[in-house]
Amino acid sequence: MDAKKKGFIIMYHQIHSLRKNEGFSIQRIADYLQINFRTAKKLLKMSEEELDSFMDKKFSKSCLLDPYKDFISQYLKPFEDAPASVVHDRLKEHYQLFPKVDPKTVYNYVMYLRKQLNIPKVTASERQYSPVPDLAPGEQAQVDFGEKKLRTSNGEWVKVYFFIMLLCYSRQKFVLFRDTPFTSDSAVIAHELSFAFFKGIPHEIIYDQDSVFLHRENLGDYVMTDTFNSYQASRPFKVIFCRAADPQSKGKVENTVRYVKHNFLFHRTFLDINLLNAQALNWLQRTGNAMIHNTTRRIPEEQWLKEQPCLITWHPLFPQAREEGHRVLKTNTVKYHGNSYSVPFGTYKNEETRVHLKEDGSSLIVCNESGQTITTHQIPVGVGNNVINNNHRRNTSIKLDRLRSKVKDCFMHSSNIICFIESIDKRYPRYVRDQLSTLLSLAETYGSAASEKALDFCVHNELFSANDFKSLLENTNKVKKAPVQAVKPLGGNQTQLLANIAPDKSDISEYESIFNQNIDSNEPVHTAN
Repeated sequence: MDAKKKGFIIMYHQIHSLRKNEGFSIQRIADYLQINFRTAKKLLKMSEEELDSFMDKKFSKSCLLDPYKDFISQYLKPFEDAPASVVHDRLKEHYQLFPKVDPKTVYNYVMYLRKQLNIPKVTASERQYSPVPDLAPGEQAQVDFGEKKLRTSNGEWVKVYFFIMLLCYSRQKFVLFRDTPFTSDSAVIAHELSFAFFKGIPHEIIYDQDSVFLHRENLGDYVMTDTFNSYQASRPFKVIFCRAADPQSKGKVENTVRYVKHNFLFHRTFLDINLLNAQALNWLQRTGNAMIHNTTRRIPEEQWLKEQPCLITWHPLFPQAREEGHRVLKTNTVKYHGNSYSVPFGTYKNEETRVHLKEDGSSLIVCNESGQTITTHQIPVGVGNNVINNNHRRNTSIKLDRLRSKVKDCFMHSSNIICFIESIDKRYPRYVRDQLSTLLSLAETYGSAASEKALDFCVHNELFSANDFKSLLENTNKVKKAPVQAVKPLGGNQTQLLANIAPDKSDISEYESIFNQNIDSNEPVHTAN
């Protein structure tokens, strides 16, 4: 027998025993067993046959949310403090065909699973509302900022900053995230994106005395920042600043900031700021503006349809307000929906470099600020991928070709130097620049005659290394060097002993014996390694 059904039967017999043997009143029975008065009264009237029929109906009834039991259970275990409203949103986020149910239904089912899984309920603090009279449609909006730390996919913490504008009548809200703090310029762009989202401008907007908008209060003669002052002068809305330490003046948006933190951002993993903004728009559509508001008991999206005609007509103030673009990193990459994509080398100019991205089927098209396509990538499956086009890497072959030409010029483009360079390319592909630079430096030091003679000898004996070329020149051509001043060694005896150790050098007799042989012989002569 199910434990819950067994407990229900025990409770039934306890109620009848307390009534019959102890003479308890219904209210006293309810208090003694800590159950509802109506439950005690209902069970007291039931016979055992009626109890059996009642339990068959009660415990055999399937719940609409039973197919989602595993998902909810798996979510509640790591996040014990998750409120039912967050669980409701996560269900809609993960299941596109999730049925439309009352939030109370989800709440009851979550409480049932908490009890079944022994996950204690976390009591949320009661939300407070200031007694502000209802406002007419389109009359007022409120603006505020928020910030929160999120974990990345590799476990690190990153702080995100967000801007919220809320229409007071409908409670329709707009949210914009950034990975850097808002400035006056970015706040202006956030306003324009909000007006585009609302399809209109409210008649007045309430703000905190934030340094993004305001230099100083000045006894009510507010001194706004130059950027925001110019912007406000170009727009028809009236600016109202709250008095210091008076958040109740804009309590609606204060509550919305908490709502975003405790619902949308609750245990959300940060992958990319653009992806976070896309997720926020989806959240607004399915939950933030689509659920019944706790205060108005109306759906913000439906109320906004009534409010929108009352808003002031909005026309774009500047084209770039709609599309900031995606920031190009110093590595000439751009992040999009959790993946990194390469752009041509040299695209990055400074921290303000931006590109515009758009999807075309399974392809990602990258355009510069002028709208010209600079590259196209295939969009991979999943997140965390680095999509790199090798043609976008730095092209070092141009400078290397110039160095090759310079070395060839120094040796009069002889067949030997061409053969020598080709051999270096094959033997030392990662050190071609160092090898050629050494050849050029030695040729300038020892002169063309000695260098060409040494080169002929190296090619004839297959000594294709700048080190062999250098050793040959140094041992067969004496170059007058400046006297080296003696330097008193520092440190103790062990340090002096290490300083006096001389490295091994090739014996000059080895190269003299080679030169004394007949170079015109058909058999090449090799030096011992």
